[in-house]
Amino acid sequence: MRKTINLVGTCAARSQLTLTTERISRPYEIARILATYPTGCLNLLSLRFFLSWDDSAPTTGYPRGTNLLAENSSHDALIGEGQQKAIEHHVRVETVGSYLKVHATNDDWYDHAVDVQITIDTIDDIGGPPHA
Repeated sequence: MRKTINLVGTCAARSQLTLTTERISRPYEIARILATYPTGCLNLLSLRFFLSWDDSAPTTGYPRGTNLLAENSSHDALIGEGQQKAIEHHVRVETVGSYLKVHATNDDWYDHAVDVQITIDTIDDIGGPPHA
């Protein structure tokens, strides 16, 4: 089953923000990440995406977990200006109980909206019967 998870908030000027999903209670595969950058952020809003095993949402420093872009990318974050960036980034998570997080760093002197949709495909055939 395909699901889209919305993570939205406002990252204050010269600060950091972490948005987190609810606990994901079944195996899944990340299919797509869509980030919308507002006009005027001038590539000063960096978004990092994490797979984590806790629900913490720090306002300084990165959350615990794995940065999904760090392994093979020359830069571990997305930046943009007045555009949408979609990345096909397939990561299979077979253990239940994880969280997906967006960490925003706003290096601008103005607040900016954080608007991210993460699309996942749930996997019901791993480890026995489907989870509720």
